[in-house]
Amino acid sequence: MNTGVILAYVILGISIFFEVISTSTLPYSKGFTVPKQTLMCVAGYSLCYYFFANCISPNEFFGITLVPIDLGVGYATWGAVGTVVTAVVGNRIYHEPLTRKGVLALIIIIVSIIVLNLFGSA
Repeated sequence: MNTGVILAYVILGISIFFEVISTSTLPYSKGFTVPKQTLMCVAGYSLCYYFFANCISPNEFFGITLVPIDLGVGYATWGAVGTVVTAVVGNRIYHEPLTRKGVLALIIIIVSIIVLNLFGSA
């Protein structure tokens, strides 16, 4: 695999990390009425979209030429991984229930994203 492709996926991972942190902070912001958590959400989402834009755009990132991820594959991966990790965070931190059917659905999402990343690009 090309170094530019690997770096693009690392940047996508960083984008997903900031998205999950921001989404996980939302309940603590109490409808954006708590300044510290609101600022964390806004900053996190800003960084999330900054990194996402870099992994799908043909450019250089810190002097390394990226091979961009296709928009559809990148966005699907970003959304799916964010959904799965956020569901786990909700279960572990907020003690939200996660049923067997819910776990099965998350597994289907994971398998779908793996297949999309392996075979979805032209």
